Amino acid sequence: MGKLYLQLIFLSGFFLMSLGSCKYNSRETEKPSEDYLLIDEKPDLQDPARIEELQINSSGSTIFGFEYVANGPGPHPTVILLHGIPGNERNLDIAQNLRRAGYNVIFFDYRGSWGSKGVFSFKNSLDDIDAVLDYITTPENSELLRVDSTRIALIGHSMGAGLAMIKGIQDPRVKAVAGISVFNPYTIFQGPQAKGNILSLREYISTLEVLNCDPNNYLKNILDNVEQYNIEELVKHSNKPILIIDEHKNNNYLARYPAKKNLIYKIWNTDHAFTNKRIALSRELNNWLLKNLTP
Repeated sequence: MGKLYLQLIFLSGFFLMSLGSCKYNSRETEKPSEDYLLIDEKPDLQDPARIEELQINSSGSTIFGFEYVANGPGPHPTVILLHGIPGNERNLDIAQNLRRAGYNVIFFDYRGSWGSKGVFSFKNSLDDIDAVLDYITTPENSELLRVDSTRIALIGHSMGAGLAMIKGIQDPRVKAVAGISVFNPYTIFQGPQAKGNILSLREYISTLEVLNCDPNNYLKNILDNVEQYNIEELVKHSNKPILIIDEHKNNNYLARYPAKKNLIYKIWNTDHAFTNKRIALSRELNNWLLKNLTP
């Protein structure tokens, strides 16, 4: 893996898309059209879709985000979208489509990135996901945000996909996990290419101007915990629904597990941002979410 590829891996932010129709528990509401990419839903008169700004405490630092609250009274299945490093590609078009499909969508920035306070590090980003899960599963917040706390999915892109796998597979509050172009620290920082990958990532992080982040400390944190960040081992032992769609072959080890019914692993011919596969990706994710996050 060369320097250019590593930069691409970390340039994109998390993202994801899924669309379809969900039933609301409290009363009958307008169901999303099957032409979800072309037609807006009819707003619920009492509980229309809205955006809710979020400020969440994560280990004493404030992280900022928002929720696209789905149309209707809910509670709704909820997706937490995780961006990459630093998160230039936010995929908020996809988030809006997800919301129109009947899902709440929560997007936030990790500590030290894009105005969120604190130190930017891989471990802190994992802990930030934990803080968001704590926040949205608190009863008063679940009610305000129309969150069905029994139906939560993590979906990430690039570094965010690695975070989604590591946190989502292990956290019992997360029902399903999806990753797009998954970053696996264990495979990237092992073997003959490890030294070059470490140097490339160190150089790239030094250009980002994220808060309080020493590139050497960022890498040390990953390397000190690289065994527990082994995504292959996490996937191998998990029974949760897992979807991984890559545009690279760094996660080919997943092909060893064709009998795992909970795992879908695909490689598509596209770029790191899935620029020419947005419609196909939305359909793929929607079909997966309908099977694994809806009743």
